[in-house]
Amino acid sequence: MITLRRVLRRIGFLQRWRFGPYAMAYAVFARLTRVRPHRTVFLSDSRTGFTGNFRFLRDEIIRQAPDAEILGVFKPSLKAIRPWRDVFRLPWLAATAQTIVLDDYYPVIYSFRIRDESRLLQVWHAAGAFKRVGYSRTGLPGGPTPGSISHRNYTDATVSSEKVRHDYAEAFGIDIARVQSLGVPRTDIFFDHEFVNAAYQDVRARYGIPPEKRIALYAPTFRGNGQLTATFDYESVDWCTLVRELGDDWVVLVKMHPFVRPLSAARPDVEDVIDVTTDREITQLLMAADVLITDYSSTVFEYALLRRPIVFFCPDLEQYTSDRDFYYPFRDYITGPVIDDTAALATAILGARIGDDYDTFLQRFMGACDGHSSERITSELILTPRSPGRAEQIAPGDSTLGPTRASSAMALRLLVAHAARITLRIAYAPMRLLLRRRRKVVMISREHTAVPDDFADLSAAIHRADPAVQIVHLVRMVPPGLVGKIGYAFHMLTQLYHVATARVLVVDTYAMVASLLPHGGGLTVVQIWHALGAFKKFGLSILGREEGRDARLARAMRMHEGYDMVLTSAEECRRPFAEAFGTDIAKTRVAPLPRVDRLRDPARRAQARDRIFGVHPHLRESRVALFAPTFRLDGTIAVDVNALAETLEGLGIHLVVKVHPLMTVPFGPDIDTAPGFTTQQLLQIADLFITDYSSALYEAAVLGVPSYFLAPDLDEYIASRDFYLDYRSELPGPIVRDLPALASAISASQSTPAIVAAFADRWIQAPPADSTTAPCADAIAGIVLNAMRN
Repeated sequence: MITLRRVLRRIGFLQRWRFGPYAMAYAVFARLTRVRPHRTVFLSDSRTGFTGNFRFLRDEIIRQAPDAEILGVFKPSLKAIRPWRDVFRLPWLAATAQTIVLDDYYPVIYSFRIRDESRLLQVWHAAGAFKRVGYSRTGLPGGPTPGSISHRNYTDATVSSEKVRHDYAEAFGIDIARVQSLGVPRTDIFFDHEFVNAAYQDVRARYGIPPEKRIALYAPTFRGNGQLTATFDYESVDWCTLVRELGDDWVVLVKMHPFVRPLSAARPDVEDVIDVTTDREITQLLMAADVLITDYSSTVFEYALLRRPIVFFCPDLEQYTSDRDFYYPFRDYITGPVIDDTAALATAILGARIGDDYDTFLQRFMGACDGHSSERITSELILTPRSPGRAEQIAPGDSTLGPTRASSAMALRLLVAHAARITLRIAYAPMRLLLRRRRKVVMISREHTAVPDDFADLSAAIHRADPAVQIVHLVRMVPPGLVGKIGYAFHMLTQLYHVATARVLVVDTYAMVASLLPHGGGLTVVQIWHALGAFKKFGLSILGREEGRDARLARAMRMHEGYDMVLTSAEECRRPFAEAFGTDIAKTRVAPLPRVDRLRDPARRAQARDRIFGVHPHLRESRVALFAPTFRLDGTIAVDVNALAETLEGLGIHLVVKVHPLMTVPFGPDIDTAPGFTTQQLLQIADLFITDYSSALYEAAVLGVPSYFLAPDLDEYIASRDFYLDYRSELPGPIVRDLPALASAISASQSTPAIVAAFADRWIQAPPADSTTAPCADAIAGIVLNAMRN
């Protein structure tokens, strides 16, 4: 009968309706009740109270919002019987909560259609990305079945580093935009050295361990598919031999996974070790241990924060890899010796040392854990309401963004979008039928008022390789006002004609003719994007966010669809660009923009400097700081530019301000904007670069210009936009919140050419300039011409 129940649980349809009464009650309460501001509900089927991540988040909520309402519904295990009152209590609490917090698998809630005023936040109990979980196990024993709805309705999930966001998005079957690298709450305490030292003494006192003895903590993971089927081979370790060979200087503690029985219950005959499995949380035990022995447990990530040695005891590595597998090759997790025979375990423990690769390991898997994870998660998610009416609502069993009721303004926009799509297709159809494609390349941009340097340099490179290719530039920004937009509509007819007769279309932003139209096999669409690197999120990565587009409008406009190739500046950028454009990562290629050639060419740099000094001679003898704030939809700048100029003047530095071309900000006569030159051009004469979130930091890095990041609204910006890299730890200069801190950082030269050059090497992988002065332009030209031949 037990086996039959397990089979029934795995049938997608029955899984969807297994908790039907709860889902129906939630739907009723969601219609009849309002969300209560600052009500947070914690739910768990694997703990009996506020422990682990829950405890740290609860305490932080109380610190930030003392009047907040905090509730919990707990059950010790999935097997434990849920009280009948939960049929109504749990849905009512969930329907009235501003934020619902989970830290593990919680099947009751997966059939809920989360109301768009609430968050369903998963703060998963494990750090890093070790053994595969959730939908990452598809096709493996115990993996999800087709039609499963588990995890898919999370509105948000938090992880321990930027590098593992994609892994958790896959595991939960959700869009990566919903996964944020804000850290793991329970790791905050690992940065409290006083607490670590106190825990070291407390565990020894609790278990009667003398101070002169060293502690080896054995903490393996379970075997099996999950909580209901978890097992462990207690015979895999020869406990008596291990204790004897370690000698009197060591004590062995054993902490089994909560899903399996304690060692003392499974093997009551083992008397030479101390079973500490009844400790629900492992945190203090890790802090007390001098060496950790584990296998495939995610405790390796937290223990690494202590920078103490780890021994991997893996007698079943081959079988475990076959049954469960890992997100990355097992060797990527190894920070100590790997042992497969219990006879060698004591020798490995006695000789265990800290590896040289701990910093790299921690940055990769724990980069967002810095002692402030609880603070960030609480302020940016738990206490920040979701905005009603935005396309964030997620239907159960579907990881796509679901529709919400359109306002009258949005309804009009959607109507215009569909009308534009139909009109363009009608106009394009006869052109495709009657006109012949030629050896022609069309380049379209809505980002500039004149042909950008990237297009000019790419055109020159194509003509060097094949002078017979016709090249057409269609560069025009969408003007404001009805009359201007009517004029742009006629310009789009010109675009249709040239696209219908071209073999290759190159765009550097979203272009309607690229994404809205069916081109067939005769045209190759290449997206070269107008920014280097992968800094702040854009495109499909931020749909529904404050700085992003409405998901319904994006679908209506087929936002970023139809690209055959997406070019980016480094291998690290391929995954972010695939996410931003909603394309297969296989379509992304490393090919930095032609502007990199200009930045690296000393002769061109000298010419650019002479042109700038010729027009603005006052800059020649000045120490220049270029301030280039990012583009914001509301057209604002978070910094008082006049105060910035005054602060820099006190350091003997002249300020030049350049805003995004789409922004018009009147600064007044006292602010130097060096008209006639772009941000990229002015970087040639800059001694310092200051920004908040502008991707021009990559150009500054290529030029070796020391960079400083003035971000007074960092927390708000992360919540509304976020980044592909870890803003707090991966930038090539200091992050400051106010002008005095900026002045101090500049005075101390906290950013140097060497630091920014190392950053450039990581994010701009330009080909060597062997026999050409334009290797980046030539590389893209080769891609374009090869596409034309195919």
